[in-house]
Amino acid sequence: MAMIAHFSIPARDPRGVAEVFGKIIDGMVMPFPVVEGAWVAIAHDGSGLGVEVVPETSAHHPGQGVSDGRVADGPTVMPWETQIRQDGDPQDASGYHVAITSSLSADQIIALGQAKGWRAVHCDRGGVFDLVELWIENRALVEVLPPEGAARYHAFYVPEVAGRMFAGPPPGQA
Repeated sequence: MAMIAHFSIPARDPRGVAEVFGKIIDGMVMPFPVVEGAWVAIAHDGSGLGVEVVPETSAHHPGQGVSDGRVADGPTVMPWETQIRQDGDPQDASGYHVAITSSLSADQIIALGQAKGWRAVHCDRGGVFDLVELWIENRALVEVLPPEGAARYHAFYVPEVAGRMFAGPPPGQA
């Protein structure tokens, strides 16, 4: 089964954002020593899902050379692995987003966002599944599917079903 193992997201307040994700995924939050100033939320359910929250100017850069067989001792990267430096530009908008499931209800997810002053709105996507648009620091979109929305999503988002909708005429054209 395919799944998201982890993803990273830039934030002005990495710890605060990681704490919200810790609640969404029922996870433990801890410093993420691979990137200075970063925090990570790791789900308790054994799925391996992690959300790495890095400082807002973090940027991935390709490493140099090829693997020579050495393995890092601890949370460091080898020269050929991605190099994460604080030399990027903060962004207020991007094409990035991720959708994750949660055991929390839509109301609980909205309350988490509202407590941080973030936009959080319950949406229905084309009548086939619902989710909460959680705008992390009002800049980055994370779609959080509550249990009922996740069940509807999994029933819809398979090639045979979604393909029927996606292959149809563009909206407004018949």
